[in-house]
Amino acid sequence: MMSNISGRISRRHLLRVSSALGAAIATPSQLLAKTETSIQGAGPLPARSEFVIRHASIITMDPTLGDIADGDIHVRNGSIVAIGRNLQAPGAKVIDARNMIAMPGMIDTHWHMWGSVARNMAGEDSKTGYFLFARAVGDVFTPEDNARGVRLSLAEAIHGGITTVHNWSHNLPKPAFADAELAAHQAFGARALFGYGYAGVGMVDQPINLADLERVQSRWISKSEGLTTLGICSRGPESNNMDICKREWELARKLGLRISTHMGTSAARVKLREGVKALSANGLLGPDVILVHDTNTSLDDIDLVAKSKTYVSMSPYTEMRTGFGIPPLLQMLDKGVSIALSIDTTVLAGNADMFAIMKAMQNVADGTKPSEFAITPRKVLELATIEGARALGVDDRVGSLKPGKRADIVLVRTDDLNMGPVNDPVRMIVQSAQPSNVDTTIIDGRILKRGGKLINVDTRKLMADASETMTRVRAGVEKVLREGGVSVVR
Repeated sequence: MMSNISGRISRRHLLRVSSALGAAIATPSQLLAKTETSIQGAGPLPARSEFVIRHASIITMDPTLGDIADGDIHVRNGSIVAIGRNLQAPGAKVIDARNMIAMPGMIDTHWHMWGSVARNMAGEDSKTGYFLFARAVGDVFTPEDNARGVRLSLAEAIHGGITTVHNWSHNLPKPAFADAELAAHQAFGARALFGYGYAGVGMVDQPINLADLERVQSRWISKSEGLTTLGICSRGPESNNMDICKREWELARKLGLRISTHMGTSAARVKLREGVKALSANGLLGPDVILVHDTNTSLDDIDLVAKSKTYVSMSPYTEMRTGFGIPPLLQMLDKGVSIALSIDTTVLAGNADMFAIMKAMQNVADGTKPSEFAITPRKVLELATIEGARALGVDDRVGSLKPGKRADIVLVRTDDLNMGPVNDPVRMIVQSAQPSNVDTTIIDGRILKRGGKLINVDTRKLMADASETMTRVRAGVEKVLREGGVSVVR
């Protein structure tokens, strides 16, 4: 989410908050040590094994394989070995998927995961709304608090069949915050693009910590077995000057990193900065770039995005919730822009339900046409799977089910009350399914949810930690907001 605020919490107010919190907050080094030695809420990751998923209704999202009724998927050492009917796999464990749809794991392309412990806490007026609240919370969070938000997000993602996330981390005042979040990723075993962002919500004309990227790459990414990749999350031309943008893009491209930035979140900012045109004029668009939101944009800008093969990530619930506008889905698709989907923040969206987001996108398309047939459910499912993989640069590994790809697979029950009777599997996924229908989530061949239960996650511990964080910081944050420590410019 891009902030529409200009200003900052005063040092006097921050000192007052810090004093109120007192000894309850440990030092960053203490919290990092705790994070690395005993990850809260997650046990050892399940081992990879050889197994066959049998008798599933398979949606491969691969144009050659298509959909397979009563099909099997053979997995060995985290990789898909074969897909078809009546597969021979002597000695392999069998997962009976009768009355289930097998599909690729869904892919989120923009999520401020650190803030998930503050779910639903944004206020109802300009003094307590999301942007001010997020800035105030971020200023008093510790590395451990950030990590708690990431853990809660990852557990919810796995529960809901989201197997790849883009952790758009924009509250990194010190390297210890990045380390704490990356340790959480390592512990939970989900696939992720870690977007190294900036020091805090709402600040302008300050670059990300470019000097820390190579350290993170060496310490975390190279040892992640390919599960975690690294990118950067820039404030971009609507919040940074172009010199900063050029420095960030230059290093990211030198290191081969994905680049993402918020774009077009209000008509006033677009008119003021004309971000898409600025990026285009300086050679900063391209297939390694993801523009987030871009709800307020011109047809000329859409042409520039399409011609440069730049990706756009849309999060309909937060875009409409904050008044950014209606996602211009059809306008962009008609011009050939590649679209992917995202959670953005559960502070506003309420939950991490990619099924609901798919349904919302279909309704947005049909409602703005207006036509019942503006977009097909299969196209919407593409946005949540293979298009998301392309946007994050991992489509060679995930996003569809085919031999040779990694085994990121979700099994969705079809005999639950909200799903049956069985009809077209794609329509059932896009129009009826919910996270509660996810029976099994498999990431890189590890079974992380089975029979509707998370395997190695202590959800009560996650919730207790999240509640402790917000109970501890709420009083200080609310006092800052109440006393007007942040100013707003709309």
